[in-house]
Amino acid sequence: MTRACITWLAALCVSACSSAPDRSASGEQDLWEQQGTALQGVQLQGAPIQGMTLVGFQFAGATLNGAALSNVHIEKGELVADQNQVTLRGTDLESAHLIAQLRDGSVNPPATVLVEYRIADIAAESGYDPTSSGHTYLYTLEQNVNNTEPWATACPADIDGKHVAIPTTGIWDSHANRVESSTLFTFGCTSGAVGKCYRWGYRPWLTGYGDMAATHWACTRMARADYCGDGSSHTHDGTEVNVWDNLPSPGPIQAHGSTPLLMLFEAGWDTSGAVCMSHARWLLDGPLIALGCPGRLIAPGLGILNATVCDTIAQVLGQAADATIYNEAYITNLF
Repeated sequence: MTRACITWLAALCVSACSSAPDRSASGEQDLWEQQGTALQGVQLQGAPIQGMTLVGFQFAGATLNGAALSNVHIEKGELVADQNQVTLRGTDLESAHLIAQLRDGSVNPPATVLVEYRIADIAAESGYDPTSSGHTYLYTLEQNVNNTEPWATACPADIDGKHVAIPTTGIWDSHANRVESSTLFTFGCTSGAVGKCYRWGYRPWLTGYGDMAATHWACTRMARADYCGDGSSHTHDGTEVNVWDNLPSPGPIQAHGSTPLLMLFEAGWDTSGAVCMSHARWLLDGPLIALGCPGRLIAPGLGILNATVCDTIAQVLGQAADATIYNEAYITNLF
């Protein structure tokens, strides 16, 4: 890379940091999405469970009006259960109580702690459906704090001011890996990466676009700037990015369109994190990011083989053919 190119990129990055345009004034605003630090997004409240991590919600132990629910499961983006030989779905499960598993890592060996939640409200998703596939409901969850009243809202407000979650199969481990489970599922708040990526169109159950569960997982890495794929976020809540994919026909689900003013290509992503990062990202805090995963991200430079640098989709795919998610960003320092 020439010194002139480096100087130009550095100047552009400084400009982006100091004078990012108002998205309300841009005709490209529909392309932009927001990153954040949260994965599932469910808030854990109450002194006894501070410092614990949410593992997932149990299929077992659910009740409605004091009576047990059976055959609790996820169908696409909807929680379904049976009671008295009647199948309940959609808004039928309003006021249902669920049990979530938390992990207490402060003891050895780590212990499982159970916390009660209830569904305070259910509404059909009326937007955020770029594939027009439907079958999604939004659940307002409340946590039983310290096993006493009052109940507390579980999800922070999303970009629309709603405190809702979407159910998905699978759970997420401490390194933000998606893990299949027959006993637990995820409620992804729409303020967190799991819910955001679902709403951007990457629904794990969707067919016809390749492996959508993997694409959704890759999206959650990008949505949290989890470059190393170890569960560590390197972004700030509300950071705007331009997201697109290269999914097979009838894809893409999110098309690239034109690049928003002052945004630069940042990275290509798969389920393990960033496949590679652009010269612009490497110029700023790329080396610091790579310290956390030296075997995965390798800085560009003279005489360095296998450097994980990419400025185009073709260069991303040359390093990982399974990369499906890409993003542009205002390349600013993250630390």
